[in-house]
Amino acid sequence: MHRIPARVLTAVVAVVAVTGMLAACGADDTAPKHNDADIAFVAMMAAHHQRAIEVGQLAADKGSDQRVRDFGTLIVSQQTPELTSLRGWSKDFPVPPNIDMRMPDGMIDDAALARLRSETGVTFDRDVLLSSASSETGAAAMAQRELASGIYEPARTLATSIATAPTTQIPELRKLAAQLPG
Repeated sequence: MHRIPARVLTAVVAVVAVTGMLAACGADDTAPKHNDADIAFVAMMAAHHQRAIEVGQLAADKGSDQRVRDFGTLIVSQQTPELTSLRGWSKDFPVPPNIDMRMPDGMIDDAALARLRSETGVTFDRDVLLSSASSETGAAAMAQRELASGIYEPARTLATSIATAPTTQIPELRKLAAQLPG
């Protein structure tokens, strides 16, 4: 049996490792950075966040209960930087024609926004909280789809934080709505 000297074996292992690392680096350059699931998530979540910020500002401005005003301020402060990120990502990958861009899940539509604008007092407070809970349910569904199929890491990271809404924000919004008088 022929023995390979340790220093030769070490050199061969080093060459194989470096070659593998270089091949992997080259593969990263050609691997897709995003896919259709990412494109849909980013575009639809940007629209969703834009509306949530509008509704949040409404809650901050006209809520009759301080907790509703605080909720509105929180939504605006949290989702504004996220919207900036989403818009930045969407510049990197425009929406192709095969992506379904109907109204995002749970998004508060124009009619509901008009209704919120016309309401006052506890009626407004309760409606804005329950509409926001429904909106968050839709956002969580979009986030789950991104986590199931998306590959763009920044979008997946955002989706991970949004996907927790059913166990965190949504119950809190519903509980607060139930605590309001009337």
